[in-house]
Amino acid sequence: MATLTRKSPAGAHKPFAHYSHVVTAQGASKLVFCAGQVAADPTGKVLPPDDFAAQTKMVMENLRLALAEGGAALKDVVKVTIFICNPHDVPKARAILQEYFGDNPPASTLCVLRGLPIRISCWKSRQSRPFEVSRARS
Repeated sequence: MATLTRKSPAGAHKPFAHYSHVVTAQGASKLVFCAGQVAADPTGKVLPPDDFAAQTKMVMENLRLALAEGGAALKDVVKVTIFICNPHDVPKARAILQEYFGDNPPASTLCVLRGLPIRISCWKSRQSRPFEVSRARS
């Protein structure tokens, strides 16, 4: 049975609603689930919508913080889901994600929706040692 841990990373904005920035599930392997991140600074102020590149980079930095809180990094991400408003921003989004993920990109789904200029969520998996057993000390 997996042990679930919910966290909000230091340096990230407070959640805007009832959710956790990061949930880890530790069992035979460790899974890290990150909430969809927006371009909000640590005070919760969302960057202006007229600078898509700056917003996308802020989202990626927020993801980096969330992953670190779960004991992971961008290199560990196996899947991202990206939501953007303007289809003309797709090439910009892909170029910035390439900067962050490099030559080992995760599986990706990109959706064009109305609302926030960009929102990205991700999944991460890190294999633990096989058959590792944790025992509580008496």
